[in-house]
Amino acid sequence: MCGYVPEEIKKIYDLVLKNQLQTEKELKDGTNIKMICRMVQNDFELHGYDLIHSLGHGVGLDIHEYPYLQEKNNNYLKDRMVITNEPGIYIPDKFGVRIEDTVLITKSGCINLTKSDKNYIVLEQKNEK
Repeated sequence: MCGYVPEEIKKIYDLVLKNQLQTEKELKDGTNIKMICRMVQNDFELHGYDLIHSLGHGVGLDIHEYPYLQEKNNNYLKDRMVITNEPGIYIPDKFGVRIEDTVLITKSGCINLTKSDKNYIVLEQKNEK
């Protein structure tokens, strides 16, 4: 879609971004994975949505590996883990919004290894003459 961002998509994008940024603030050595996932799920539910895939996963020798950031995982993040922070909301047969960063867990927080703009990027359609 070029030229504009529909309001329905903006609303969901803003909700996903809010949760992604909040999650980033909470990620550090000793953070309980279950609690961080529950925080996002609770906020999504307040707005009528669900976190239908994991909040993230470890990155190492494989792109998807332990720890999986899911509510059923009651383990803790550890210093020097590299994980993804990727909340998403998906509307069947319409669209989905996922914002994904890769972060390094430290004792005092996390370092975001992804340096991408989080603002809307609207492409203009060029008319050929």
